[in-house]
Amino acid sequence: MNTISKGPMEVLKEVFGFDGFRNHQQTLVEGLLAGKDVFGVMPTGGGKSLCYQLPAVMAEGCAVVVSPLIALMKDQVDAACANGIRACCVNSSISTDERREAARAYRAGELDLLYVAPERLSASGFLERLRDCPGGAPAFFAIDEAHCLSEWGHDFRPDYLFLSELRQHFPDTPIAAFTATATEKVAADIEKRLNLERAVKVRASFDRHNLYYEVRAKRDWERQLLEFVRARKDECGIIYRTSRKSVESTADFLRKNGVDAKAYHAGMETGDRKQTQEDFIRDNCRVIVATIAFGMGIDKADVRYVVHGDVPKNIESYYQETGRAGRDGEPSHCLLLYSPGDGMKIRGFFEEIGDEEERMRQLGLLQAMENFAANPSCRRKALLGYFAERYEKENCGGCDFCDGNFKQSDATREAQIVMSAMLRSGQRFGAVHVCDIVTGANTARIREMGHETLKTYGVGSDRPKTYWRGVLDALVGAGAVELSQGGFPIPKVTAAGRAILKGEQSFAMHEDQRVEPEKSARSRPAEESFSYHAGLFDHLRRVRKEIADAADVPPYVVFADRTLRQMAALMPEDRRSLAGVAGIGEHKMATYGEGFLKAISEYLTANPDAISERLDQLPKPAAFDRRGIKNGLAATYLETDALLTAGLSLDEIAEKRGLSLSTIENHVGKLLEDGRELDVRKYLSEEKEELIRKLFAEHGTEALKPIIEAAEGQVSYGEARIVLSLMNL
Repeated sequence: MNTISKGPMEVLKEVFGFDGFRNHQQTLVEGLLAGKDVFGVMPTGGGKSLCYQLPAVMAEGCAVVVSPLIALMKDQVDAACANGIRACCVNSSISTDERREAARAYRAGELDLLYVAPERLSASGFLERLRDCPGGAPAFFAIDEAHCLSEWGHDFRPDYLFLSELRQHFPDTPIAAFTATATEKVAADIEKRLNLERAVKVRASFDRHNLYYEVRAKRDWERQLLEFVRARKDECGIIYRTSRKSVESTADFLRKNGVDAKAYHAGMETGDRKQTQEDFIRDNCRVIVATIAFGMGIDKADVRYVVHGDVPKNIESYYQETGRAGRDGEPSHCLLLYSPGDGMKIRGFFEEIGDEEERMRQLGLLQAMENFAANPSCRRKALLGYFAERYEKENCGGCDFCDGNFKQSDATREAQIVMSAMLRSGQRFGAVHVCDIVTGANTARIREMGHETLKTYGVGSDRPKTYWRGVLDALVGAGAVELSQGGFPIPKVTAAGRAILKGEQSFAMHEDQRVEPEKSARSRPAEESFSYHAGLFDHLRRVRKEIADAADVPPYVVFADRTLRQMAALMPEDRRSLAGVAGIGEHKMATYGEGFLKAISEYLTANPDAISERLDQLPKPAAFDRRGIKNGLAATYLETDALLTAGLSLDEIAEKRGLSLSTIENHVGKLLEDGRELDVRKYLSEEKEELIRKLFAEHGTEALKPIIEAAEGQVSYGEARIVLSLMNL
C-alpha cells in the first residue's frame, strides 16, 4: 500500500475509515512519523493500536509490535489485514511454514506490521534477524502492555525485561510504549527501562465517562448475580471469578437458571478456549464467566457489563478488567460484589511468594483495592485518584455513591465499641474475631481466649456482624485504625482513633441504604405459591397411599407432596402433560403414570366443576425468590462429569482424582439428579439395580446403611446412591 506521500488524516480516512482522531492519538502518530520515541498511557478503548498501526502504514519498512497476548495478536492481525494493511505474527501458535513465510515477507519488505511475543524477541539470534530487511532495521518498535516491563506494575513479566536492551541494539530506531494502566511510579519505571527520556509523552485521562461503577456487599451472591444478569438478558457481559473451580461452578449455575453462559480459563484445552472466545465475539454466547485469562486479547466493543464476583488483587487489574466494558463508548455497567473474606483468600496465595519485598508490595496493592471497595466514596474520584488524576466534579453521576445509595450518619458510639473490643483483646486478633466479640459469637476461639468475659462482649448483638465489619472498615478508611503488614493484618487503634475513644472527636460513616439479601440457611422449602385444587390433592394422596401400601414402601417413595400439588394444579390429561410435572422421571412415569392419569380423570368426571381451577401452566417464581433459583453443581462434580464425558471408567476417575470409588459413584448419582444423561449400565448391572430397588422397597429410602447391611457385601454405598438417584428422577 503506497501511502508514504499522503498525510495522516488522509490515511486515517482511507485505511481506517475515520474522519478524525480521538484525543491524543494525533500527537503520538505525528511523533512516530517524525522519528521520535513516544509513550502513551491511555485507557482501554482509547485507540492505542491505531497510534502505531497508522504510522506503520506510512513509514518505510516494517514496524515490530511486541505483545504478550497471542489472542490479541491474532485479532489485530486479522483486523489490520481486513483494512488492507500487510501484517502477520510470529508466536508459538503458528506453524513452522507460517513462521518461514513471515520471515520471507519481512526480508522482502512486504510487511507493514510484524507482531512478536517478548519471549520470541529475546530468543537467541532473533534481534539480528530483524536487521535482515531492506532498511536494515525495523521502522520502529511498539511495546504494547508496557506496564509488564515494570516490577512495580500489577502484571510484571520477566520476559519483558529484555526490552531494556532494544536501545543498545537499535540506537537509531524509535521506540513506542503503550499501556492502559500505569501509576506515575510505574510510568517513570517504564521510561527509565526503555530510555524514553526525550519521548513524546501523552498521559490521557483515566476517566471512562460511559462506565457506571457499583460496589455491593456480597451476601447471597448467587441471587445477586442472577438478579443483575437477568435484568440484562439481551446484553453481552463478562463475569470474573478468582479460581478455575469457581468459574466452572458459576457458569453451571447460570446455565441452570436459563442464562446462556460459558466458562473460560487457562486450564481448558486450547481448542475449547478458542471456540468459547469465538462464540463470545460472534454473539453465539452472551455471557462469559472467566478468570483474568479472558478479555486481555478480545477486541469486542459491545460488552455492556463486567461483574467481579470476587475482589481483584489490585486496582490496576480492576481498572483494566472493567475497561473491557463499553469500548464503543456506549453506557455500560461495572459491578463489584465485595466481601472481606475474598481478600483473606488472596492473602493466603501471597504467603507462597518467597521474595519478602515482592510479597509486601502485592499486599500493599491488595490493601488499596480493599480500601476502594470497603470505604464508600465517589467511585470515579477514588479510581482516578489512585492514578494521580484529580476529578473536579462534586458528583460524577456515574456511580452508586453519587446516585445517593449511602447515607452519612453519626457512628461515634459504634466506633468506640469496635475499638474498645480491639484494645480489650490486646490488639492481637483479626477483624473477624473483633466482630465476633462485639456480636457475642459463641465460637471456640472466643471461649479459648476467655473473651466472653470482656466488657464489650455481645454489646453489638442487636446488629449483624456485617454491620460491625463495615464500621471497622470505615475506621480504617478514616485513619482511626490501621492494619498491620503481613498476610493476616491485625487492626490497631491509631492516635486519631484514641481521640474518638476519648470523646474528643466524633466519627461519621456512610451506611449503604440498599438492603442486600442474606443467604438463607438450609431449611424446609416453603410450599409453592400457586393455587391447586385441594379436593384433587387429597384424592391423589389417597391413591398414592394405596399404591405405596401395595408395594410396601413409604408414600413419599411413590411421589412427593410437591408432585401431587402440581398434578392438582395442572390436572394433566395425558402422559405428555404429566411429564411436565416436577419429580416424574421415565421410571416413575412407566411405573405410576397410567394409574395417576386414571385417578385424575375419574376425579374430574365426578367433580366437573374442578376443571375451572385448572392452571395452563405453573407460574414462574419471582425473579429474585431463592426458591426459584437452581443451585449449580460444585466444581468437584463438574470435574467428574468432564472425565466421564472423556470416556474414563469410574475406577480410572477415582485413581486420577485420588478419591475413593464410592465417592465417584456418589458423584454419578448427583449428576443423574442434575439431569445429566449418563449410561448407567456402564456403572451398574441390570441385576444389581433390581436387587437394590427391592432392598429400598423393603427398608425404605431414608438411609443407605440398612440397604448395605441387607445386601451382605453385594452392594456399595455409591451403587445404592446411584439407584436412589434413578428412583428420584
